[in-house]
Amino acid sequence: MNKSVTPDIKAATSPDDLSHQIEVLRADLAKLAATISDDVSEGIGKAGQQIGQSGRDARASATNAVIAHPLTSVGIAAAVGLLLGMISRKG
Repeated sequence: MNKSVTPDIKAATSPDDLSHQIEVLRADLAKLAATISDDVSEGIGKAGQQIGQSGRDARASATNAVIAHPLTSVGIAAAVGLLLGMISRKG
């Protein structure tokens, strides 16, 4: 009734064909690995730049806040120092 239409793989491929296909696959995998590596390193570089920019923005914002409100900044620094001193004394 229904005949299976599967080719005989053993008869269709020779050892030379298989070794050639394996070499092609190795080359393709090497290209893929290089592409992925480049993409990952580019993404890491962009993330590093964004983190650096965020840090510079935070530093500039803190500096501007201290310049705008110097007495408040001194009060906050004193309170944080006192709190850390109390914590380290009990520990």
